This record gives sequence, structure tokens and C-alpha cells, in this order.
Amino acid sequence: MLDLKRFDGKCVRITDTMGNVFEGVCSHNGEEYNEHEFGRAEEALQLPFFLFFDSDIASVESLEDHTGPWGKFSGPWGTLEEMSAEDGIDGICEILFCEEAEHVLRMLRCLDHFFDPASGRAFPARWETVGALTELLDATEDEAIRRETERLIEKWGRA
Repeated sequence: MLDLKRFDGKCVRITDTMGNVFEGVCSHNGEEYNEHEFGRAEEALQLPFFLFFDSDIASVESLEDHTGPWGKFSGPWGTLEEMSAEDGIDGICEILFCEEAEHVLRMLRCLDHFFDPASGRAFPARWETVGALTELLDATEDEAIRRETERLIEKWGRA
């Protein structure tokens, strides 16, 4: 059993029992909360809308002291953002409208890659996503998010 509570509010790298690696700023959910909200009485860490129950976590590493070109993160985006993009507009919006600016910026970088024809990925929710970006532009006060969102809307056109 891991001491998950110590990671609350921290940037972490979670490896699940299937070997998938996720990075992000997490929140700790206690067992009572999870039982009430999700029907499972087990502690968990949550990265935007991804829930990692204690028994599904192989390891957790704090990235708080990590520095590099992507800040605390190992790359411009990761598994969390890719899986959210592949999930479609609902997953994309969960990240675009979350409270952590780092997650929003990572999602914007991931979307830029997904929309690039050279990526080899089909992206059926493109115009819905451009509409969500327009909403994000109206909703955010973060300058870095505004600049990247404006760049993407300019690049792809308005919905």
C-alpha cells in the first residue's frame, strides 16, 4: 500500500500496473470519497479526470524537483493527453477546462500534433475541438494559454 496522500497537489509520474506512464498534477481522493463518488472504497490519485486507485498503481514518483525544457514534465505532452485526445471531444474538454494551466498547455501541444496531417492520426472531432478552443479563449486569463489557443485557431481556422 502506497502513501498516496503525500502526493496531493504535486506533479507526479504514475506508472500503472499495466505499464502505462502518466504525468500531471494530482489530487488525492480518500477511500470514503471514492466509495461515495465511484463505488470503490480505496484511496486514489486523480489527474484531471483519470483516476488511479491504489491497487492499480505500480509506482508514483514526485516530479516536483525535476527541471527541463518542459518544466517538471518529461515531454511536451504525454499519455494522459494522448488518451484524452483519442477519447474525443469529451476527453479533450476535460483537460482544456481543468484548473491546472500545465495540463491545458500540454493538451494544446498534443492537439497541435494530432491535427498535423504528418502525424498520421485521424482526428474526427477537429471542428468540435476548434469550437472548444474558441470557448477556452473567452474563458481563460492565462497569457500562455491565450497565445497558444490563438495560434491554433489561426492555424486551423474557426469552426
